[in-house]
Amino acid sequence: MSFPTTPVFLSATKGWEQARIHPALAWMEKCANAWDSRESWSTPWSDWVTDDYLYIKPNGERRTGGAAAWEASKADYGAFRESHHEPTWVCVAEKDDGWEFVGEATLFIDLVKEGREKKVQDMDGRRWDLSVGSMFRFVFVKDWTAKHDGIKIKSFQMYSDSGPVVVEMLKRGIMKTEDLLK
Repeated sequence: MSFPTTPVFLSATKGWEQARIHPALAWMEKCANAWDSRESWSTPWSDWVTDDYLYIKPNGERRTGGAAAWEASKADYGAFRESHHEPTWVCVAEKDDGWEFVGEATLFIDLVKEGREKKVQDMDGRRWDLSVGSMFRFVFVKDWTAKHDGIKIKSFQMYSDSGPVVVEMLKRGIMKTEDLLK
């Protein structure tokens, strides 16, 4: 049985160097760097996401609407003093109005409260509190009014095991067990 297919860009990568050859991923690198440095947190949400932006948390909760979904995205990363995304695999499909892709990355994080010795390190040799294997799904749209290279994020879904992060936050007193029941 024959069915229509869509060509994709597929890359097993170690960091951004191999991924950035695709234009959507070159933009994603800029976006991830602005996010990880928190630079994008101090600019208007509309610089990065659409008015109908959808954010889906690892637990399946959905937030919609530019400002509200952007703030929910920031809140989930708010427990991290710093973060760094290192891609390891990606699959990008071009659409009429932009791109859709899924990708795996190692998410390196430092929590807001210092703790034990930093035991994990990224490709640049920088040490971090934790690393978490994660998967991300994005939809980017082309928008000639967009401030950053004519692209905005329409939706973002994160797949990640938050267990190790929660355990470390409990150990450091960043959260309490009763916070888990709220």
